[in-house]
Amino acid sequence: MWIKICGITTPEDADFAITCGASAIGLIFAPSKREVAIDRAREIARVVRGRAELVGVFKEVQTIRAVHEAVVLDRAQIHGPGEPGVRLKVLRAVTPKALAEAENVPEEEGILIDGSEGRGLTFDWNLARSVTRPFVLAGGLSPLNIEEAILKARPHGVDVTSGVERVPGVKDPQKVARFIELARRC
Repeated sequence: MWIKICGITTPEDADFAITCGASAIGLIFAPSKREVAIDRAREIARVVRGRAELVGVFKEVQTIRAVHEAVVLDRAQIHGPGEPGVRLKVLRAVTPKALAEAENVPEEEGILIDGSEGRGLTFDWNLARSVTRPFVLAGGLSPLNIEEAILKARPHGVDVTSGVERVPGVKDPQKVARFIELARRC
């Protein structure tokens, strides 16, 4: 199970998540309470490099090249149309309402089904089972529902942000550890 802890804003939160077994750390480069500045992203990248995958989350593809050159990402998660403009693995976000579009995502790109477009809301996870290729499940996940979500949707990976926070941008170590433990156990 590929597990991404997203919305990381400090090197300490990144280090803790990786120590608990996170596969990837997500940094948000779009308007958000969890948006990180380039200097902070570089600090976090130093902690992540060689230990987990570093994923930049974008709404506007025009900013990917500059961020990648400054931070050196492993993957770009794109919430919207367009190409990254740089050689980088892509995780393409689709909504449950647009699941048919998931089949049109190029094979070289990964798929992230986000039930809430970054708003932390769940959806009917059974709908995701119609996707015929590996995908990452996101949207409203937490330690309280991760087992049910995995059993219903059967994702290749999971992505959590607000479900493991104390307040926006500050991770709760107990929730992070529990989420990763439960996701791995499923």
